Amino acid sequence: MNRLADRGIRVSIDAEELIKENEELIVKLLSLNKLFITKEDVETLLEKLAPPEVEFRKTDFIPEAKDFSADIKVLHQLDVTGKSRTKGDVTNFVNYFRNRYERMSKLLRGVVRQAPTVPISDAKKHKGEKVRVIAMVSSKRKTKKGNLFYEIEDLTDNFKVVFSGESQKKAAGIALDDVVAITGKVLEPYIIGEDVEWPDIPVTNTKKVAENDLAVAYISDTHFGSNNFLKGSLDRMVKWLHGEGDEASRKIASKIKYLVVAGDVVDGIGIYPGQERELVVKDIYKQYELFDNFVSELPDYIQVIVCPGNHDAVRRGDPMPALPEEFVKSDVIRVGSPSFVNIEGLKHLVYHGTSIDSFVANIPGMSYMHPEKVMIEYLKRRHLSPIYGENPIVPENVDYLVLEEIPDVVHCGHVHKNSYAQYRGVVLINSGTFQARTEFQVKQGHVPTPGFVPVYELKQGRLRTMDFSS
Repeated sequence: MNRLADRGIRVSIDAEELIKENEELIVKLLSLNKLFITKEDVETLLEKLAPPEVEFRKTDFIPEAKDFSADIKVLHQLDVTGKSRTKGDVTNFVNYFRNRYERMSKLLRGVVRQAPTVPISDAKKHKGEKVRVIAMVSSKRKTKKGNLFYEIEDLTDNFKVVFSGESQKKAAGIALDDVVAITGKVLEPYIIGEDVEWPDIPVTNTKKVAENDLAVAYISDTHFGSNNFLKGSLDRMVKWLHGEGDEASRKIASKIKYLVVAGDVVDGIGIYPGQERELVVKDIYKQYELFDNFVSELPDYIQVIVCPGNHDAVRRGDPMPALPEEFVKSDVIRVGSPSFVNIEGLKHLVYHGTSIDSFVANIPGMSYMHPEKVMIEYLKRRHLSPIYGENPIVPENVDYLVLEEIPDVVHCGHVHKNSYAQYRGVVLINSGTFQARTEFQVKQGHVPTPGFVPVYELKQGRLRTMDFSS
């Protein structure tokens, strides 16, 4: 009321009762350019601000998924939630990188090659011979002659590697802090690199399917609270889940038993400079209330699984713990990012995808237009964020970003780009967004694909895309 009075605006007594402490309403009243506010003025604005109810038409829709009990198992040992003990000191950093190296080197050590696999300390003794070393990359640069020069280390020693000629093509994909196997000839000061291997997924890995004819819908980056939030598209998805649409789309909707949300549930507060100008709801608790309201509108037999993103009310660094109950009060399964969740026997890796930024910036051939290519790199490297320092990573004593387990489905978000791929039997999904293109995305050249929802039919191993954009 003081803010209105400071602007010389008078308010009738009956209007005061309606205004109370509604921040969004006060902002609208200040923009009316009226000297006297009546009860009718306030009531008109309240009607405009009230979100429309989602109406469902009565149909003969009989959901098949309703007859099945949810079959979900969270692999808690692979989720940081409730286990973070790091203080960010030197010991934590040493433990973090040692844990990464030891686990990833095991994945590489099991592969038999013609050259013997030896520690770096032993490799130095094999001058003139070909060896294979498993090491972490500590630095990289290009020499004056145009060769690629790397410094590597393991738990025994450190050494240098040079790639020249044709071998550079493959070696160019080596990132800082990668754990790789390098094969080459040992000279006095370094190894002449001939080949490089990442842990990768075995070519024998096969695509798995479920026994029950059910389906999973995947969404991310809803950004509740943003002025670019696309409520209409989300409402159309909810209506579809209740059976609205043509016969073919209703058939798919009837199988939906699970909805997996890969982070950035809300737009958050203070995530970037000037964000308040792009917020409709400036209270973080009320932003999550909008998400809870959305969950309440879903059919009650659908199980929702949600992980956080960099806009959510958790720490910004990977790995992120699950969203606290004080924010998300609805009946959902809250998991960390990343996390492994078995759904109908298929192992889902759910990760917001924050590290996509560092891959695009540092790995040749990566782009925001094709996030699925980054997700393939996750599997090749068996790590979700190998480059330390590019995007925030918390040095836990255990590296939760190592992929010892091979997932059946990988679900990410973050870049607002709907995309898919399949790699050695693993289905890769980036589920897009429910937020319109922002000013930041325009500046960065990002082209989002809002309103598209991927649906995976678990028994058939078939992926579809539902369009709720218009």
